[in-house]
Amino acid sequence: MPCAIDDGGTRPVLAVVIATKNRSEAIGKYALPSLERSSFRDFVCVIWDASDDASTREVVEKRSWGFEIAYFKAPRVGSSSQRNDATRHVLKNYPTARAVVFMDDDSELSVDALCGVIASFRETDASIVNIRMKPIAPPSWRMKMARRLKCFLGMNRHGATSFLYNYGGSDEAAGADAEWAGGGGMGVDVSVFEKLRIFFPEEFQRFGGYALGEDFAFSFFVSQKGHGRIVNSARGHFLHYAAGSSRLDVKNMAASKWYNFHLLFDAIYDGVDGPRLWWLKVQFELFMCAAALKLLIRARSLDVRAVLSGIKAAFAALKEYRRKRDIRSLMVVKKRGWHP
Repeated sequence: MPCAIDDGGTRPVLAVVIATKNRSEAIGKYALPSLERSSFRDFVCVIWDASDDASTREVVEKRSWGFEIAYFKAPRVGSSSQRNDATRHVLKNYPTARAVVFMDDDSELSVDALCGVIASFRETDASIVNIRMKPIAPPSWRMKMARRLKCFLGMNRHGATSFLYNYGGSDEAAGADAEWAGGGGMGVDVSVFEKLRIFFPEEFQRFGGYALGEDFAFSFFVSQKGHGRIVNSARGHFLHYAAGSSRLDVKNMAASKWYNFHLLFDAIYDGVDGPRLWWLKVQFELFMCAAALKLLIRARSLDVRAVLSGIKAAFAALKEYRRKRDIRSLMVVKKRGWHP
């Protein structure tokens, strides 16, 4: 059954932004067809494409979609910068849009996902609505054991630890409060951009166009520093098919993880000092060392030298950033220019 709201006849109510690069097959197979099936119709889809060829544009234009769609060639490459540029376009050209929904090109929204987003905004004071991710396959025994361990440790909700480790899986309750949202499917009230002036951190792209952790950083920053409420969508979900790409090698992945999360730590705990900050730093550095080890395991590599080289590059970049920039500008931008 179609889902609609009384908007006085103005459209669109939502803008769906898909920042993509070299994934024409994925966007044509998953993202766009799922929007075609959506029971909520009062939306515009904005494709912000940084592909090296015209294949994605051809996918968009080769058929007549049953919803409004706007294609743009991205002037800047990077997941954060593309999302920010697309958002500024939405704010300027679609004044009726109440929220911007970000989804990945290799994600597939359920038919009621957009209905769930708009219902959550109507029924709560949420600044961000997290569309829950549903597993594609039944959980493996490793996933089941990890879930039991998280529950034992009290990590049975969609939250984050004080040292910036995000936890919570596919079983979080609909409508429950959360502390972060994933870029595969999240709705953001336009007030986050217009009033709080919080945008995706483009500095996270320093070691590659794929801005590792930018969705977690953006949403967690809104929750912690912007005092915005994040809720899990009242209904609906998305599936993530992990199309993959040649994102980063081991060295750059290590540098990106070390650099990005140290910057986020500085931004979140700006103004905290004394014993509490010292203890947070101890926990954080232990976590980062564990994250470096996990990177080697995930990459199935024993190239410790590459990881150490990446961390060294991150330290140099951090030193430069802290000398030249104010950490408060990492995600919060000035009104003039609307540019991070």
